[in-house]
Amino acid sequence: MANILLLEQPFVFVGLGTLTYTVPATGRYSVKVQLSENPPSGLSVVVNDNGSPVFTAPVITPTQIAQQFKVSLSLTAADVVTVVLASSSAIDNQLNTVKTSVSIGLGDN
Repeated sequence: MANILLLEQPFVFVGLGTLTYTVPATGRYSVKVQLSENPPSGLSVVVNDNGSPVFTAPVITPTQIAQQFKVSLSLTAADVVTVVLASSSAIDNQLNTVKTSVSIGLGDN
């Protein structure tokens, strides 16, 4: 099940899954992601535009517990942006192991 993101509204998500945003108007958008994983185990984070990967975050290393990144995209009205959090490690499916904050905004801010 996908969770819907709203423009300029940070969304906090616990666990693995897909976050979805449909672009209302053509322009520049920024996708900001802050995530923590305890313990780090190989979480995969991919930002897609209409199903095609546009950014893949580096895997959190054992010496890290958190990561943040921002992706700037030129998007067209009705494009669908998804942030996909996945892992092949069973530990990442446990409650409160992965916590992510995602926000989408206009411009490169």
